[in-house]
Amino acid sequence: MEIKFEVKMTQKIMYNFLMNHTYRSAAGTMGILFGLGAFVVMGVTWGNVPGWQSVAYFAFGLWFLVYQPVSLYMRAAKQVKLNPTFKKPVTYIINEEGITSRQEDKEAKIAWEDLWKVTETKLSLLAYTGKRYSFVLPKECLGDQYETAVKLIREHMDASRVKIKG
Repeated sequence: MEIKFEVKMTQKIMYNFLMNHTYRSAAGTMGILFGLGAFVVMGVTWGNVPGWQSVAYFAFGLWFLVYQPVSLYMRAAKQVKLNPTFKKPVTYIINEEGITSRQEDKEAKIAWEDLWKVTETKLSLLAYTGKRYSFVLPKECLGDQYETAVKLIREHMDASRVKIKG
């Protein structure tokens, strides 16, 4: 069994990856908690502390809950625009051996046993080759081959390393 598809990276897909990568980490979760906590503290202490303190709580809350996602959006746009890898489509082949990526005259093969984990986001499958690096396999590019891709992943990877719904 083998599937082949082409991926042209978009800002939307890159943003989805960056948000997932950032907010599924301990630091991302802590950022959300700090942001919410800052707004709660601001509300509870409003009128009982100097105005500058309330403004500081508000600023911290905005930083963690608004600025971070906006900066990730801008970073996604910049990466897609400036990274030469994203200028041309990448062809992926998923088969019994693993995942192969091809772009022009370059090819990279990753065996199933060399994949660290595969997770699912709303828009993509993320096949991690390490803690920070992954192949982004957009569901829209997989199209009707999505179920076959999931089947191949589940057949060749330990279940504890596959985080795909269904």
